[in-house]
Amino acid sequence: MRMFLFGTIAFLIYFGACFYTGKRLLDLVRFFYPNIKALLFYLPYAFLCLCFVLTNFFRYNLHFLRLAGSLWMTILLYFLMLLAVSEAVRLCLFLAGEKIPNFNLYTAGTALIICVLFNIYGIINAHSVKTVDYNLTLRGTGSDMRIVLVSDTHIGSNIGKSHIKRIADKINRAQGDIVLIAGDLFDGNIDYIKDLEGLISVLRTINAPLGVYACLGNHDVDMVSFSGSKTERIEEIIKRAGFVLLQDEVHKIRDNLYLAGRRDARPIGMNAERKPAGELLSSLAGTIIVLDHQPTEFSQIEKAGADLLLCGHTHRGQLFPSTLITREIFKRAGSVYYGYWQGQTMQAVVTSGAGFWGPPVRIGTNSEVVVINVNFTP
Repeated sequence: MRMFLFGTIAFLIYFGACFYTGKRLLDLVRFFYPNIKALLFYLPYAFLCLCFVLTNFFRYNLHFLRLAGSLWMTILLYFLMLLAVSEAVRLCLFLAGEKIPNFNLYTAGTALIICVLFNIYGIINAHSVKTVDYNLTLRGTGSDMRIVLVSDTHIGSNIGKSHIKRIADKINRAQGDIVLIAGDLFDGNIDYIKDLEGLISVLRTINAPLGVYACLGNHDVDMVSFSGSKTERIEEIIKRAGFVLLQDEVHKIRDNLYLAGRRDARPIGMNAERKPAGELLSSLAGTIIVLDHQPTEFSQIEKAGADLLLCGHTHRGQLFPSTLITREIFKRAGSVYYGYWQGQTMQAVVTSGAGFWGPPVRIGTNSEVVVINVNFTP
């Protein structure tokens, strides 16, 4: 009942926003084409608004529908924000006794142009994978090590072989001793992936002397229907790619160095059952690195004895101003939404991810591969 009520409210807000935006856009169109019929405008506009609903709630697996729906959500977000600013400006002008002819048309046209430019920039930015470097010192013994961290590639309907090849090339150019994947390698239904065999071949090109290790994220579930989600096919693809999957498991990398990979806390459509951090890391003597997709249990993992925690999930908000909201959410959780974190005995790095979720757009954030140069000191 609660989910139904939430869904109903969300639908009402969404379609209310679409109606208001559509009215402003129709006024703008009629400025250039005064005789256009409202129906001629609203039919394609309504279809555009429904693309998001059809693909995300009714699971229509058509690429152009998913792409149009996700891009429309970005345009709608920024268009509404800019219109809200214009309404505030109009109120100030009204209070000052000023009136600008065709103010609504000018502001709607300006907002639309800015939204289009934002999306063009965001698309280019999302597909441009950056490299971010950290230099850390951990307690322990042995030779220095270079870790390459990647997360949130979200392979699926919007991300395929070409973007993964860019990521793989960045990883291999970093020449890491070990590659760690902090979850959300995939984005739901495996059937949405084009050229799965070609994609696996690209994943197999990722290599490192100490191996490639991964944990699952909340999107690493094969949502084959409304009634259930599974991980078996995703796990099989990860193994075929030559990666070692750690699901509440610990792997000895070398003498006195251990890597633990946690199950995700909230996999979509599945019950979350995982070991507490204390149980997973008990009886380990040496340097402990932990892969945990969501950066939500920093204090528990530090208390359990971890030296370094590596996470993803947040995308750093992906789109401004959701970056500000995301930062506040994880700050209140006692962690960070992005970058470096220093505790009393543990350090952590949270990456913004190498891919994107929903719209293929990043504004105010970057797609990245993280390189961590680790020095060990007794």
